[in-house]
Amino acid sequence: MKTVLLDANELARDFLCTGLPYQLLYHMPASVWSVCVSAVVFEETVANYERALEDMRSKVAQLTKPRRRLGLPPIELADADFDYRSYLSERFDDQLGITVLPWPQVSHQDLVKRAVQRSRPFDERGSGYRDSLIWADVVKLAEQGHDVALVSLDKAFAGSDGQLSSELEAEIAPLAGTVELVRDFPSWLISEVPWQVDDLRSAIAQGRDEQFWEYFVNSDFQSEIYPDIEDLGFRWTPYHCEIIDVEWGGLFEVIRRSDTPDGTSLVEYAVDYNVEFEAEFPESFEPDPGWTIELTKIPRAVRADGSIRLIIRIAVLFGGEFGFSVEQLSWRRADGDGPGFPVYRPELDPNQLSLFAAMGLSED
Repeated sequence: MKTVLLDANELARDFLCTGLPYQLLYHMPASVWSVCVSAVVFEETVANYERALEDMRSKVAQLTKPRRRLGLPPIELADADFDYRSYLSERFDDQLGITVLPWPQVSHQDLVKRAVQRSRPFDERGSGYRDSLIWADVVKLAEQGHDVALVSLDKAFAGSDGQLSSELEAEIAPLAGTVELVRDFPSWLISEVPWQVDDLRSAIAQGRDEQFWEYFVNSDFQSEIYPDIEDLGFRWTPYHCEIIDVEWGGLFEVIRRSDTPDGTSLVEYAVDYNVEFEAEFPESFEPDPGWTIELTKIPRAVRADGSIRLIIRIAVLFGGEFGFSVEQLSWRRADGDGPGFPVYRPELDPNQLSLFAAMGLSED
């Protein structure tokens, strides 16, 4: 499993972390990769956001006077009370599963030695303190046996070919783990997902299917799936029917997928179930093959025990950036019959009460 370490220049591409790469991170199984950021990267990202916001305010202020002169309404900026630090921390913790690493235990002596010797990630001018803290995290992860993907556009880590510099590679070589420098994060994600996909949207769609599949098999969702008697598709009205068991038959497939401009995706799945039942019918009814028929104490009625394969259509709405909601849309028989008749309720048909009583059946 790869360990992804994001640099601040990657996070600055999408301060809210809601774009396609982060949607994919959210929908991917936790077993594919783990994602983290250095403490210094978290702090720098918060500072970068504040600087970008202040720069935007300055540009808006420059436009205020000409807009007023033209009679145009003022430009509304983001809520001044928006706490970006809290937002980012919650996004990392609650939705994306991104870990902020503790501050690295690196001595000032080691940092000064790197700086005066102009050792990477310090540059020829001796700049690189922030990068050296990130690199300390990379080294520690590699020492622990992690295969690290350092996602950064910073030249401090790169050689002339855009790959990890040979000096930093030599530092990693004796360690248990490996390190690769990732310059194009979306392309890297596409190459690393455990499916064959051509773009991020396809990877996200597959990730959503996997996420719902995990929910489907590991939650109590299936215990809540229960058809109505009409869904069994009986061609004769049963006097009585009881569903004994509902067991998944193994079918789980996407039948329709539609995306909206606001980022939501509605996916419909077909899932099959074998439904076992006991029912009482008029003696003239025709059972399906495989059903067991027995006489009952009720005149002109027989008991049928059997199983019917049903397919349920389930709609899952994957909202905006994160989360999903599930709705059971409809049941149908796998053989195409149905819907069928419900259990006979004489109180709903007073004209049949005398017939019901003649058969020796109670209104209960």
